[in-house]
Amino acid sequence: MAFPPAHFLIGAGLAEVARAASRNPPPRWAAWIAGGCVAVLPDADIVLGIVRGVGGAYHGTFTHSIAAVVVWALIGYALGRGPWAGVVGLGYASHLLVDLLADSGPTNLMLEWPLSTSKPYSLGRLFPKVPVEGDGMIGTALNVLRPDSLWLLAQQTLLAAACAAALFLFAAAIRRARRVPSET
Repeated sequence: MAFPPAHFLIGAGLAEVARAASRNPPPRWAAWIAGGCVAVLPDADIVLGIVRGVGGAYHGTFTHSIAAVVVWALIGYALGRGPWAGVVGLGYASHLLVDLLADSGPTNLMLEWPLSTSKPYSLGRLFPKVPVEGDGMIGTALNVLRPDSLWLLAQQTLLAAACAAALFLFAAAIRRARRVPSET
């Protein structure tokens, strides 16, 4: 399972790509914050489960689906038209991509929800798995705070920062390509 720092960094990187592809980009700082925050948002289903007294029962359900990406892209469009639809849609979709690239075997994604509740296997092992098992919330938190778990979390965050840097370079290349007059 990837943790919020990894999701945030890649969401912000994809927000910059969306800005670079836009004719009328939103402000950089706002796009980075929006892209990063919506990239973390799918894991709010954990909070929903805790509030309802069922722990992680909702984790990896409707919030981890392509339907949720579409809903959030439409919300972005409603709030700020095309550029924001790209920022918000790509930011939210980045969460699903990062989860697909985590070293987890079976994922917590329901990509085809509401049509199917099947969960795919991860496509790669880019992001190391941080153990989150434990007895209750305190036991789980203590398990995550062990030195070996913190080291895995640091690896995840560094890999995500490298991916975000690559996305910022890609965005710069898009901007350069858009400035070059086309030859006919």
